[in-house]
Amino acid sequence: MEKELNQTANPEKEKRGKWFDGILNHLITDRLMLDTGVAPVKTEEFYNAAMHPDPYVMTKTIREQTTQYFIQNLVQYYFKELTSYKISPQKLAFDFSDAKILVWAQIADEDESSENALILSEAKANSKFSENGFFVTTTIVEESDKLNMPPHYHEVKIHGRLSGSH
Repeated sequence: MEKELNQTANPEKEKRGKWFDGILNHLITDRLMLDTGVAPVKTEEFYNAAMHPDPYVMTKTIREQTTQYFIQNLVQYYFKELTSYKISPQKLAFDFSDAKILVWAQIADEDESSENALILSEAKANSKFSENGFFVTTTIVEESDKLNMPPHYHEVKIHGRLSGSH
């Protein structure tokens, strides 16, 4: 006597099947684009790295792509947090490394609300992204410090105030 097959749906198995189908369809599409010469440069670079005999090449490619992803999201999150406060930094600039965003902020003398907003924005961003190894470090200077922004920073021009609701 044959065992009856369990006809009950297995949601995890269905989810896995859909995921594999999606990956296979994506691979087929990418191969078609590569074969016909219409693949984006980044797609071609990815597959060239994946096929490279030295695993370092693929690992380096993945590292660069994940770094770009996390840094971009970290900057957006930090700036979103910062703009949620009604502050008026005189200068705001960024510098980027592999895992860290450096922020240079010049504020008016005794501008406690801008200083607090910068500190809180950094803390919130670090709380969200530090588990992935990405951080923000903010240097806050006051106008009377008479310090020039380091030349490797890229200034963000702010027209008026950073708008927000805090």
